[in-house]
Amino acid sequence: MKLSYATSLAATFIALSVSLQAVDPPSADAVEAPQPRPNIVVIVTDDQEYFSMPAMRKLLSYPRGSWVNFTNAFAADSLCAPSRATMLSGQYPTHHGVINNQATGQFDHANTLPVWLDNAGYRTGIIGKYHLGRGVKDPPPGWDVWNTRHYPNDIDQHSQMAVEFIRASDSPFFLWLAYMAPHTVAHPPERYQNTDVYMPAVRPNVNEADVSDKPGYIRNRSLLSEETLVNWRNEQRNAQREILAIDDGVQAIIDELAATGQLNNTMVIFISDNGMSWGSHRKIGKWCPYEECSRIPLLIRYPGAPGNRNETRMVSNIDITATITQYAGVTPTIPQDGRSLLPLLTDSATAWRDSVLLERHVNDDYYGIRVPGWKYIESQSGFKELYDLTNDPYEMQNVANRPQHAAIQANLAQQLQAIKP
Repeated sequence: MKLSYATSLAATFIALSVSLQAVDPPSADAVEAPQPRPNIVVIVTDDQEYFSMPAMRKLLSYPRGSWVNFTNAFAADSLCAPSRATMLSGQYPTHHGVINNQATGQFDHANTLPVWLDNAGYRTGIIGKYHLGRGVKDPPPGWDVWNTRHYPNDIDQHSQMAVEFIRASDSPFFLWLAYMAPHTVAHPPERYQNTDVYMPAVRPNVNEADVSDKPGYIRNRSLLSEETLVNWRNEQRNAQREILAIDDGVQAIIDELAATGQLNNTMVIFISDNGMSWGSHRKIGKWCPYEECSRIPLLIRYPGAPGNRNETRMVSNIDITATITQYAGVTPTIPQDGRSLLPLLTDSATAWRDSVLLERHVNDDYYGIRVPGWKYIESQSGFKELYDLTNDPYEMQNVANRPQHAAIQANLAQQLQAIKP
């Protein structure tokens, strides 16, 4: 059944205090799709850097338990459209064809997560930002509810629409809630416009003095003026205030699932499409291999998870589709580049990969590999970058081609060739 949405602004969400609930350990077959088929809610934020997360106090209190917080999650391509296409297809941009925000016409809308779930009997809905080349009047296949309008200060309205979708749905359902926040220009709701909000510390690599060891698209940037830095710091503050409203929305969705008796049969995924650089390496924006752009928040509430915990192993947004399809018991119709995260949700000792791939396909294209403690990048121009993240977490010293690091560079170059699409 399709849902008709009102267009008036939603009522203000009120912060609710919740307590963590203990969860029984999962059975041996916890990774199998439960019966009846479970519900899935995916909450996607827009340009939310990993380092912004302390502002989300409600989410980080792990409302109603069973959360896994992936602290080393990355976007394969740190740009909106390629990242969203990856999460809806399970493929790298090299394979699905959306390599920038203008190449969305390359995307195969007939072979996507909503199509597979819709064919399996799911009620599917998208609320918010789609950004893959289709307009509101031309919804692609697979979506039963298509509400992709977004406009300033829409956070509360989209949250309320999500609550209404859940309330009106018969199980099973799949909801893709895609806030257009905290993307610039930020418009926090009135209740948060003057709030003293958590602000990430100014990173030492902001307005980096010496970028001579960086690739051309960084090396050619001028130092940012003091006025520019102040203006963007204020914009970042408003983005953090928007995150408070998103936090309210996540809480409201969890509470609605609990109130309707569906929480224990629903997976909830919270993720951003990419990060955001607020002046690091002289860059304002995204679409770079550095931690500010590529590292993203990812938290999953899984009813079978044994309590709440952090998961530090390397995961990627290419893993989202494989996770959802395994959980729902459906089979993708195209090859998957990612792996299901279900084993990590239930077993902290399960064997897993130790690297993720980073890529970009415009200007100075690159492929990169991120492993614990190191990052290695090869640009199409032949320029190479190597960062010792243990001793240089802000990636200010490119140590590529230094004799003392020749062995690690050669090893990472070999690993990169092995995982490149």
